[in-house]
Formats: sequence, structure tokens, C-alpha cells
Amino acid sequence: MGNFTTEDKICITREITVNKTEGYDDIITNFDIKETCKWIERKKFAKVCLQFPDDLLEVSCKVYKEIKDRIEVDLYIMGDTSYASCCIDSVAAMHVQANGVVHYGHKCFSKTDIPVYMVLPKEKLDFDAAINTLKKIYDSDDNMKLCLFYGAEFEHCNENITRKWFQKYPKSYICHIELEDKPERFLGRIIKDVQNVEYPIQALKDCICIYLGSRGQTIFNYTISIPATKWYLLNPSSSQLEQLDETIWFKRRRFLIEKCKDANIIGILICKLSGKQTKDIISRMKELCKVNGKKSYIVSVGKPNSAKLANFPEIDIYVMIACPENDLYSSRDFYRPIVFPYELEIALNSNREPFPTYHVTDYDELLPGRRHYGDIKPIQEIADVSLITGRIREAKVNHLDGSSQELAEQQNWALESIGKTLQDRSWKGLEQKLGETEVKKVEEGRKGIALQYSNEQE
Repeated sequence: MGNFTTEDKICITREITVNKTEGYDDIITNFDIKETCKWIERKKFAKVCLQFPDDLLEVSCKVYKEIKDRIEVDLYIMGDTSYASCCIDSVAAMHVQANGVVHYGHKCFSKTDIPVYMVLPKEKLDFDAAINTLKKIYDSDDNMKLCLFYGAEFEHCNENITRKWFQKYPKSYICHIELEDKPERFLGRIIKDVQNVEYPIQALKDCICIYLGSRGQTIFNYTISIPATKWYLLNPSSSQLEQLDETIWFKRRRFLIEKCKDANIIGILICKLSGKQTKDIISRMKELCKVNGKKSYIVSVGKPNSAKLANFPEIDIYVMIACPENDLYSSRDFYRPIVFPYELEIALNSNREPFPTYHVTDYDELLPGRRHYGDIKPIQEIADVSLITGRIREAKVNHLDGSSQELAEQQNWALESIGKTLQDRSWKGLEQKLGETEVKKVEEGRKGIALQYSNEQE
């Protein structure tokens, strides 16, 4: 057995190397200490949570101390967030009844139900070198319009970017970061021209878009959800201009849309809890499944992984309710595929275009009053052929004009089906056994590591 395990002494005495993050000598400037204190005092908050991603935890205590030395407020550091670190962990904040949250690091700009002050990351930028790289291909905007997007890490030099951009391309657009919720706001950004006039996202359909930053989920969301003429990635660190094309990704998503049509049991995977719109999109996904005769189950397992979701083998496909920055949508490590809410809409809502040229990554856009809202209409075909299995696929549309007795029978059948599934499992979950468990005194627990505890035999 020793050939397959590690000796416990090695595990305990092993040294772990921690990579020190450089560039945070000036804590007050890099983390907006003074601005944060002014925000807390202006809001008159008594309890505030400081939310840090994993890569900033090493400076969390220093930031805590700087704020604590300046104002009188109860502060709590949040490190291990419930889901993605770019989302506001309002659930953890409610545990201490916090009045607000100060969020540090990369942000997805999703709506929240708690006041938030955002401290975005700050990176150095040589914008002159970056724009000189772009000038080699597009010397002017006389015959076409350009639109510049920039990463949130360059928001601190927003004025310099805007001034130099419009000096070179006065007829083009620039997409600024917008923290307030406005009608034209899209994924935390808003488009403006040299006169500071705001434009809708549809204005970019004939534009060439350039993203100033590094490759990641943010630029990926833009390229698949904004139908522009071309998309370029301008990396300021290497001064390279790269054209982006996500044709292969779109082919895979169309395959998954077909999998949604084949699925009989759909799991609604909850990976975000904050915001009223989260409840609304869950209700909409349940309604989509109901009108098309498909079963749906709500699954909430914290941060999902393949081991957790493997406990639900009866589910055919998952639709994940998460922020647009979540990269689990493209993961292939799971036993069942994961799709966006928009993909389930395309598969089960006949009001949707079957082969769109763009994608909707923000589920908030699918709700009433938003840009991509559409009434739910079930699939009308009585039967069609699956493009994956080649078998005939019959529609199971629920007709609500039946008698109450028929509806009751359908509900009873659904409950019996769920009960049978649970009976076939060897483990059915924790049993409370109220009043049956003997009350004992507090005992000393196990010591050591999981590889071998102190009370286990050699």
C-alpha cells in the first residue's frame, strides 16, 4: 500500500511556496483606500464586507488595516466566494448582515441586491505603442468606423485612452465601463462617440471592434455576442494585433442546442444567487421545460464540479444560471453538457431564430423589458428527426386545457417517477432520525490528516 500513497510525515513537513504578488507597494493608491472610506462614510454603513479573489488574499489584511485606521466601521474579509470571484457574494455578506460590499479585482458587472463599491485592478499601459500597432493596418477611419474596447484593468487611465483615441480616430467609437444601470448598458459597458453621445450595441454591426487587453473570458463574450464586421485583440504587453474568429465554438453550441431538444430531463444548475433577475430566469427556464413536456429539476451544489454533478445521472443536460464570465460553459470535464439559458431558449422556444449569428451570454437580456426578450411559444412540430441520434423525436407539449383530474394524474405520475429514482440509489442522503439518536457528551475528534488519522491502525 505504501507504493500507492504518500508518507504522512512528508505531507506534514512539506514546504509550500507562495508566489508573492508584486506591484502593491502603494496600497492606498492601488486599492482606492481613500475613495472607499468616503463611500462608506457617505452611505453611513456600520458593517462592510471586503471581497477578495484568491490572488489578492495576501494583501487583504493590509487593506483591512488601512481602512480600519481611517474610519470606524466593522469590516469582514471574504475570500472563498460561493461561486465565481467576479460576482458579488451577497449570500456570505448576509451571514453577517452587512450593509455593503467592497469588491476587489476582476468584475463581471452583474446586477446585485446589495450596495457595492468596485475597486478594479490597475495595470500599466503604454497606449502610444498600442495605437501605433493599430495604425499599421488602419491609419484612419475615413472609410470605416472603429470601436475600441479596453479591459477593466485600464480603467484608471480612461481619460488618457479616450483623448488619444479620438485624436487619431475622431469618427469612431469607444466603449467605456459603466457602473450605473442604463438602458444602453451592455455587459458593464456603454458605447460613446467623440461628443459623448451614447449608442446602442446595434450601432456596431458595421464596425470593426478592437479589444485592448489580454485574451480571456471577457473578450470571448464580446466576440460571440456583438455582431461586428471584425474582431481584433490588441495585446499591449506584446504589441500584437490578432484577428478573432469563433466559428468552431458556434458549431459546438449548435450541437448542444440539438442535445437540448433530445433531452427529457433538464437540470437547472444554480451558480448565482444575488439579484431578483436570477429568480426570474429560473422561473422562465422551468416554464420553457413545462410547455414542451420536459421535466426540470433545480440543482444547487455550490461551485459545481464533475464529481458533484455525477450524482444526478438521470439528468440529460444542464442549463446553468451564472454570470457571463463563468468559463464552465465550455468545459468538457462533465458527464453531461452544460448550456446557456439562451441555448435552451433556441431549442424549446419556437419564437427564437433557430440559427442565430450571435449569442446572448447575459441571461438578464432574456427577461421582460430587455433587449432579447420574447414570448414563450412551444415547439409546434408533432415529430421531427434528431440530428444526433437519427431517431424520430416526438413533441410532448403540455396542453393546459385538460381536466383537473388529468392534471392530478400527471402530477402523481411525476412524483412516483421521482420516488422510484431515489429508491434505486444506495445512498439517499442524510436522515434526521429526530428523537432516535442518543444524546452523548462532547468527545475528542480525530487528529492528523485525511491520509492517516492518529486513531487509525497502521
